[in-house]
Amino acid sequence: MEWIPLVGAICGAVIALAGALAAEVQHNRAERRRHREAERVGYCLDFVVALDSAHSALRAVAQSDEDASRRLPSANRAVHEANVFAERERLLVAGTLEVVKAGEFAYRRLIGVRNVIRSGATPSSRDYHRAYHEFAEAIWQFRMAVRTDLDHARLEPVDLERRSWSERENCRGCLDLAGG
Repeated sequence: MEWIPLVGAICGAVIALAGALAAEVQHNRAERRRHREAERVGYCLDFVVALDSAHSALRAVAQSDEDASRRLPSANRAVHEANVFAERERLLVAGTLEVVKAGEFAYRRLIGVRNVIRSGATPSSRDYHRAYHEFAEAIWQFRMAVRTDLDHARLEPVDLERRSWSERENCRGCLDLAGG
């Protein structure tokens, strides 16, 4: 009869240990999930900042007095020094399908801006504005893909008091080019 308390104590200890172990496993899973989400936010943010930095540097090249023969290396350097290629690689390797697709689309639109600047476009030219507004739209679509991936609500332009993500309709340069 002295077994019953001993067996009861052992069973109680096993149940308590199993409960503690299950709680620890659940905690570790939640911690890993938070860590993966923080990494996703990090590489997406790094990519969008690299795109924006590259665009700013490209705009500076387009505004410079540099002759056309010097624009090609300057425009290439602007994209390279903004770290776009490294951040794109991180995104391609670690991103979800929809984020990678949106990121690649934004990357190609940035390269479109680079290419028109390499060919001599200035910030007041039609070619620059066409490429810029396509880039602006694409970078916003990337942001919205990331928000969706993180289970955040998508924003609409009106949420930020805009008419569109491309901002074409409010662009002073586009209005001047159109004669309005």
